[in-house]
Amino acid sequence: MLGRVVRSAGALLHGMPRALHTSARAGEALEKAASHPSDFFALERTEPIVHMRLSYLDKATKPEGEDAHQYVPLSSHVFNTPPHQNAMHLATVYYLDALRSGTASTKSRSEVAFSGRRLRPQKGTGHARLSDAGSPMLRKGGVAHGPRPRDFATELPRKVRELALRSALSARVREGSLHIVPSLSWQPPPTSTNKLARLLSDKRWNRALFLTAPRQPQNLLQGRRTDARPSASDPIYDEEQLKRHARYVRNFEIAARNLPDIEVLQLHTLPPHIKPRAEHAKKPGELHAYQVLQHRQVIMDLGALEWLEEKLGGAPVQEMYAEELRLLAASESQTSSTENETKPDEKPPSSATSTATDAATNALADAIAP
Repeated sequence: MLGRVVRSAGALLHGMPRALHTSARAGEALEKAASHPSDFFALERTEPIVHMRLSYLDKATKPEGEDAHQYVPLSSHVFNTPPHQNAMHLATVYYLDALRSGTASTKSRSEVAFSGRRLRPQKGTGHARLSDAGSPMLRKGGVAHGPRPRDFATELPRKVRELALRSALSARVREGSLHIVPSLSWQPPPTSTNKLARLLSDKRWNRALFLTAPRQPQNLLQGRRTDARPSASDPIYDEEQLKRHARYVRNFEIAARNLPDIEVLQLHTLPPHIKPRAEHAKKPGELHAYQVLQHRQVIMDLGALEWLEEKLGGAPVQEMYAEELRLLAASESQTSSTENETKPDEKPPSSATSTATDAATNALADAIAP
């Protein structure tokens, strides 16, 4: 099993076509922002923001006209990271090790149901020396150096686990098997498993991982150090957000419960600790790269997108990038006004570039606003 997972993880890294969901509306502003002197842009090695077309779970909820082609801004720090094969392999081994129960047990020669009486004397019989009936070389005897109950869980640094998850998500984006939907709201009654199965089969989402979480965590884009590298933080939700999310995702979760190849994960309900020791909860308590790699498709709603960017450090990337675009637009407008004052007789320069910059700035600011 592990060999197949590792080989599939390696196959993701070679020969994957680039997804067509690229930056479609930032335009000229992205190029200027990328060349703008800033410590922030040096962290990304690529465009800080990429865009993906929004998908829809049901055609009835898809808008018509120009609104049918909407794009969602994604952080390159989370969804456009160069896939790291070694990190994904380590994360896969770490995850599968934590799933092992470690209950294999055998009895030693002192634990089998025999006395310690010698079977024959040490000398004088002409046979090899032999002790009691619990000897490992005798039938029904004890086991020499047999397995004992133990914990197979291994340690892996948090940064390596986050790198593996970002690599797995980026690999899914590059091969076009990661989709974002507005929500997992499902209108038919909960007993309509057959309708949901046909819908997912038509969209080729019948072997998929569905991720969901409440929208707009309270600590999203708040109280951050703008001079720090992107780092993980736990999203925080109030009670009203949790109740509202539980209402709209309940029907979909019940309808998908009987589909064997569909897994629905509510990210905000994952245990906060890494390796729970309870007998009924053996899985590591976080979203892992292995869970992303073992499914052919990954579908997440906008709440799960915000959760991932908050946990993996993508939210401050979007905030800082939007601030850079605002500063760039302000400097361009100030330069344009200065030139108009010094050269009143000349024709003012074309405003096409500033218009595109303002449009990109407003679009990104609206997209990441809580």
